[in-house]
Amino acid sequence: MRTLPTPTLTMPRWRIEGLRVSSLTLWLGGMTLLGLALRLIWVFYTDTIPLGGDPHWYYVVGINIAEGFGFVANRNELWEIPGPGEPTAFWPPGYPFALGALFKLFGQSITSGQVLNAVLGAATVPIVYALGKRIFDHRVGLVSALLFALFPNVIAGTPLLFPEPLFGLIFAAALLLLISFSPVDERSWLPLAGFGFLIGLAMLTRGQGAVLLPAAGLYWLMQSGWRPALRGTLIAALVAATVIAPWTVRNAVELHAFIPISTNSGAALRVGHNAESTGTTKWTDDVIGGFRMWESLYRPEWEVRGYREYTSLAISYAISHPLHEVELAGRKVYHLYRSDSTVIPWLTTLGATPLEPGGLERALRWLLDSSYYALIFVAVASIPFWLRRDPIRLLLVNVVLLWTLFHIAFLGEPRYHIPLYPLFIIAAVGGVWAAAPGIGDMLLGWLRSLWRADAPAR
Repeated sequence: MRTLPTPTLTMPRWRIEGLRVSSLTLWLGGMTLLGLALRLIWVFYTDTIPLGGDPHWYYVVGINIAEGFGFVANRNELWEIPGPGEPTAFWPPGYPFALGALFKLFGQSITSGQVLNAVLGAATVPIVYALGKRIFDHRVGLVSALLFALFPNVIAGTPLLFPEPLFGLIFAAALLLLISFSPVDERSWLPLAGFGFLIGLAMLTRGQGAVLLPAAGLYWLMQSGWRPALRGTLIAALVAATVIAPWTVRNAVELHAFIPISTNSGAALRVGHNAESTGTTKWTDDVIGGFRMWESLYRPEWEVRGYREYTSLAISYAISHPLHEVELAGRKVYHLYRSDSTVIPWLTTLGATPLEPGGLERALRWLLDSSYYALIFVAVASIPFWLRRDPIRLLLVNVVLLWTLFHIAFLGEPRYHIPLYPLFIIAAVGGVWAAAPGIGDMLLGWLRSLWRADAPAR
């Protein structure tokens, strides 16, 4: 008797090979999670409270946005308070709107803003790898990403509600996109538009985002010549202007004035150009229409008038006092590149929330000073070993030079160099490999037993 064949029921099976993830991806994911963990630990360890200054302003305006009051500010006798208020444009809108969206989704708390900073900082880690790989090679990218994840000076300010983590992420992403395409390519209009979009976002977060456009122009000029550079610069500028335009229109409607991004630029110019200027933040005693600079934030007509007159006064002073301007330029560079230990008073809320146990504050100051100056020394000292007429390598130097010039035009603060840390770290690691390959390889020695880039699983 013939046996009928039994139909075989076949079920789709997942192949292990199909689920395999490269070792490099695992390491980058691990570094990102490590960076996030360290930032979160520091956030929850500190008791920082934004009682005043920029962080408190960002926090309150973020609450107002979440509550539907709009981009407005109000204050009592001491500081800003949440609730209906007067329209303002004193600081750029990017970070307050990020906080507003966060508060809308997860509730209003200082901790949620601090966690956002931690996530943004950790998200920059893989971008640092990609930058390092593109500028030097994958080894430099890997070590740079690890160093950025661990570097205490990048982590220290995470609990503070400053826009540096958001801006740093956008800034690094824009630089990565910039070096990932050529304006000569017929299809380059799409990445050019994307780059211009990131410039617009960066400028709406911090005015220093404007540095990206001339940096790109110089990069394209050295890479492809003046025609592609001009084309690329114009397209990127047009897209960036399109991104900024809605906010400019909002300012025209609410404040009845042409204010492209923020009125703070006028105040910053005046702070950096006056007889009493120290080269860093120090509110002036100028009295304009019966109000002082710090009072101009809370009445739209004062804010607009201050924006115009502070700008005019600053330009007039700079033109009429050239010798003092040279001295001020040196002071601004000094304050821009001072150590990050100046973050400690913010972390301790001027002593109201001290770091425990006793002695931690002193140890943190030493750590931030020594790590910062060691990194800068290595990055600068190694320049002769890696710098050459390569547009990508020169981009590292050009961005720092343009960044410095921007702050000479305004003023310097140590936290303003935080977005440059990916470049400092990549330059230092790349310099070590170029000057002493043996030391560079030693940095990866402890990884080699575990990491096999692109090696098949066995």
